[in-house]
Amino acid sequence: MTQSYNMIHLSTQLSVFSNYYSVIDLDTSFVLLLLNIEGPLLKLPFNISNTVERLAYTGVLIFLLAFVALLIYLLQERTKKNKILQNGEQIRSDIFAKITHEFRTPLTIILGLSKQLREQKDLSGNNSLAYLSAIERQGRNLSDLVNQLLDITKLQTTDDSIEWKTGNIIPFVEMIYENYSIYARQQGVELQFFCNELEIETDFVPNYLQKILRNLLSNAIKYSEAGSKINLVLARDEKDTKKFFLKVIDQGIGIRKEDLPHIFDLFYKVDHGDSQTSSGIGLTLTRQLTEILKGTISVKSEVGKGSEFTVMLPIRRNEKKLYPYWMPVKKQQLMGDNGHQPDTNGLFSSRPNENDPRTTILLAEDNKDVAVYTRTIFNTNRYHLIYCRNGIEALEMAGKHLPDLVISDVVMPGMNGLDLCKEIKSSPLLSHVPVVLISAKTGYEDYIEGLKHGADAYIRKPFQAEELQVRVENLIRSRELLKEKYHRAVVKEERNNTDDNANVDFLRHVTDIIYREMKNPDFSSGKLAQELAIGVSQLNKKLNAATGYPASTYILQVKLSHAKKILSSQNKTIGEVAAECGVYDVNYFSRVFKKQTGITPTQYKRLPNG
Repeated sequence: MTQSYNMIHLSTQLSVFSNYYSVIDLDTSFVLLLLNIEGPLLKLPFNISNTVERLAYTGVLIFLLAFVALLIYLLQERTKKNKILQNGEQIRSDIFAKITHEFRTPLTIILGLSKQLREQKDLSGNNSLAYLSAIERQGRNLSDLVNQLLDITKLQTTDDSIEWKTGNIIPFVEMIYENYSIYARQQGVELQFFCNELEIETDFVPNYLQKILRNLLSNAIKYSEAGSKINLVLARDEKDTKKFFLKVIDQGIGIRKEDLPHIFDLFYKVDHGDSQTSSGIGLTLTRQLTEILKGTISVKSEVGKGSEFTVMLPIRRNEKKLYPYWMPVKKQQLMGDNGHQPDTNGLFSSRPNENDPRTTILLAEDNKDVAVYTRTIFNTNRYHLIYCRNGIEALEMAGKHLPDLVISDVVMPGMNGLDLCKEIKSSPLLSHVPVVLISAKTGYEDYIEGLKHGADAYIRKPFQAEELQVRVENLIRSRELLKEKYHRAVVKEERNNTDDNANVDFLRHVTDIIYREMKNPDFSSGKLAQELAIGVSQLNKKLNAATGYPASTYILQVKLSHAKKILSSQNKTIGEVAAECGVYDVNYFSRVFKKQTGITPTQYKRLPNG
């Protein structure tokens, strides 16, 4: 059948693929691989134009670009998911690590004091009561920590499970104030309550409001100095009478500006705070409870002047659902602690006796219960403990009394243990004093950081009493062995000793002064201390720790060492040798010389090596 146009005929047989060839479009610089099929598959009535070829190439190019974009998108999505999973794992790891950190201090005290109570049969009644009270407090701290963590996890529940009440909010807040005013008074802080309203009727959750006030008031009391005041204010908001606010205003240590945005974050701790007793959970819980009550919480603070926390809550009445009416109940203890603190002053001393033969240990620890536990480890017949609450106080006490050893917590208010250790090791007067750091920070990096600051030992909480005791005894024993080494290195002038040791440098400086004043008969330990700009008692402690001799005896040792050199190398009379050493009583010189060496100066001069 003939037609006016060529029809497309399909071949009845298809040939196998024979080979490939390439068609290159020079304009687009893209290569397309086409198949050459043996035999015509399609017969077209027209030739493919260049425009059609370009459209085909463009379509393939768009397909390739879309395919690449899809691959990139899928890769990015996979990367995001991996990062989310990694961040989730890191957050969980951080939370578990911080929770573990919070458990270490209470466990150290509870386990340690329990063991001491079991093993020490001669404890007095007051000491036993102090130990038991410390165990009880730390057990309660653990309970509070667990309860706060559980409270945070329960806050995801629905509104129906919250126990709402209706009533006058003022007597409820006043009841909490009365309980905390007793506790504040025991701490030497005055807590005052101000409210100009007679009645504020609202729906509220007593349990939530109690926890909010508990966290804010306990923090205010904890960070306030004795003699300061804390104000608790309850009032309607003047701008919006459908809201009321609670303010807790203290005159405490304040919060740094850079810390303010983070204080409501879980486990966040302000560096200058009493971190040993703060879990970093309370303010997070407070904010979440406030938000559930449809309120807000804010803070204003200035370092050294105090802080002001404001909780703004709506005055609400649920018209659709009537809640039970809240009635004041019998006063209950909200603190979880009856405030009774047994007298522990007898366990510690603020200053040592100059003639006390016992080893003096300076303990720097802001947690009193940890200090009590540490005190029980050391026998009072061998060790005398001086107790300080922070690093600043400890550094001052160390400079006054020159302890034989310092035990310090790492995290303390004012000056932390790392800075205290660094100050001690850089002081010419205190550089010889060993420092043992104790911390709940158990990471390898924390351990290295402690050693970098000069710590002689770094002990992780919770620790066994035997570990701390052995460490202290070994350090004291090693210092005793070093006394003779330092004495030989300076007095006998063993200059080949290249140890860059602060003790040796100090002794050499002292010895140089003694040599300079060698012929001065009026030179004494008092004048030596004046030359060094320190007290005589400090000089005696320093020299005794380094050489085993007090200042007067060390001066005499240096003079006798000089006399031996003259007697063995120069032909001088005994009187001339004594005068060279600043001693003009020959008989006294001979007696002292014989007492120290076992022979007279004349006999020493006749020795073969003399």
